[in-house]
Amino acid sequence: MAATALVAVGLIGTAALAADLAPYLDADEPLVRWATATALVRITTHQQDAVEPRLLDRAVAELTTAADSPAPTPVTDYNEGDFHGHIERTLRSLPTGAPQAALASCLPRIERDRDGRTRTALNELIPAPLPRPLPDYTDLPTPQRQLLGALAEQHYPWVVRSVAETLADRGLPDSQDGLRAYVGLPLTG
Repeated sequence: MAATALVAVGLIGTAALAADLAPYLDADEPLVRWATATALVRITTHQQDAVEPRLLDRAVAELTTAADSPAPTPVTDYNEGDFHGHIERTLRSLPTGAPQAALASCLPRIERDRDGRTRTALNELIPAPLPRPLPDYTDLPTPQRQLLGALAEQHYPWVVRSVAETLADRGLPDSQDGLRAYVGLPLTG
């Protein structure tokens, strides 16, 4: 209940509430810390008066930690319960740009891709076909490696299937097992 209320504050509140929210970043419960961080970032993105930079940095750090962790149980109903999808969406709303490492951590755990996030990430990080022969995975820039590694480890195989054509257009393997082989992971089947 507390987490749901905190996220709601971020949706309708103002930066004037930031100081009242700040103590919840130290809560014992990870879901409450996530909700507080989400609220602080959301307040920043839809208000003229932003949250103090130091507090916003703390909120982004908390979301980055949450992005790299399993979803808590239970989660809120926000974003249809897709915890990591909600983190990704919140971080992308930052006016300063989202931390790429956090986005890469979220990607393999996103349960729904209703906004075409994966295709957007591919278009942003690999805007043109890679040269032939395909470079070694280890020779790619870090953001491209993170994205392809996240896709290879994706817990929801339909995500890779939904971007198979975009992967093929980039000269990349267009199946999860093909990506796993390319990045050096064992095949799933």
